[in-house]
Amino acid sequence: MAEVTHSSTGFMKGSADADHILDGSYGYTTSQSVVNVSDGAHDLYIDGQTLVSDGTFVIGTSDSKSIIFATNSTVAAHFNTDGAFDLKSGKFLLDGTTGSANQVLKSDGYGNLSWTDLPTQQNAFGGIVVSGQDTVTSGGLAENLTLVAGSGIGLATDSTNKTVTITSSGGGSAANAFSTIAIGGSSINADSGSDTLTFVAGNNITIDPDTSSDKITISASTSGDTNQNAFTSVSSTGQSTITATQATDTLTINSQENSSMDTRYRTDRDKVTVTTDTETNEVVVKNNIPKTFSMASKVPVVTQTGVNSGVPLRNKFLNIATSGLSISGGGANIGVSTRSLQFTNSSGTTSDVLMPAKSDNSTLQLTIEDSSGSTHTIDMDVAE
Repeated sequence: MAEVTHSSTGFMKGSADADHILDGSYGYTTSQSVVNVSDGAHDLYIDGQTLVSDGTFVIGTSDSKSIIFATNSTVAAHFNTDGAFDLKSGKFLLDGTTGSANQVLKSDGYGNLSWTDLPTQQNAFGGIVVSGQDTVTSGGLAENLTLVAGSGIGLATDSTNKTVTITSSGGGSAANAFSTIAIGGSSINADSGSDTLTFVAGNNITIDPDTSSDKITISASTSGDTNQNAFTSVSSTGQSTITATQATDTLTINSQENSSMDTRYRTDRDKVTVTTDTETNEVVVKNNIPKTFSMASKVPVVTQTGVNSGVPLRNKFLNIATSGLSISGGGANIGVSTRSLQFTNSSGTTSDVLMPAKSDNSTLQLTIEDSSGSTHTIDMDVAE
């Protein structure tokens, strides 16, 4: 650094030890003087400890060099070549004060700085978000968030322990109780947390509440229907459906004689016997026709109207002459049983068509001729 010192003399002289020279040979020294440097427009005044200019004062470098500030022969701060200000001493005073411990600098937005305490809630949330609702945003560090108790909710604050307690004031422990009860296509909705669902007993229904054990018993009275799942309709293929017209309606099962049956058979041969047992609640249907006289077998035919039908096989008994046998009532003939097809021709005459046995004697065989003139042999299914 150049020497600029005061001395007891009032003149300016060169110094061989100075690192700044005026004419290539000497430096300069002032004593008890103020140096005035003028550019014609502004004046710069320099004395032993002051630099004063009446114009804009600039301190800088024209090359990539730092500006250094030192005190007591120690660098206190400097501007780096990238423009950063490095406070080497680590000390800062604002208007002569260092501020209190943990205080920070605060700007009022107009360039005025002051020391201030840190806010007590630096990490507090700036907003409260509730899904589907507007966000509650804080307008400042001193603003308060107010909690409002809704319907059925109670709030209690504890300033000592810094807590807020939220409780349900509905009085019930079943917080997950159903608010809606669906019955078929209708729904019963609770209108409030204290709403009451009322059970009403219908016809032949009894409702017994037990407040001590928190139970409800629903039962059907003895005068009601004991079988709520009974069928209301009975149907049969090709027949009309029988439908109950009231809860006390009765279904009657009857056995009817078929008067068109061949008079050779007993009158009850085509009947069934129906018996009821009130102790076991059973209905027994008994076939009066012996299994050996089954009339179930039929020859399938198609009528002129195109309807599938069947001609039943009938029992046919024939007398066959024999010899050397003991025959009831005497004589030489025995009755032989077979099956026959009974037809009525256009003149009204009824005739029986007999069939031969199959070669293995397993069944009877019927020979027919179709509309094309072809002949077919059908094994009959003779039920026993």
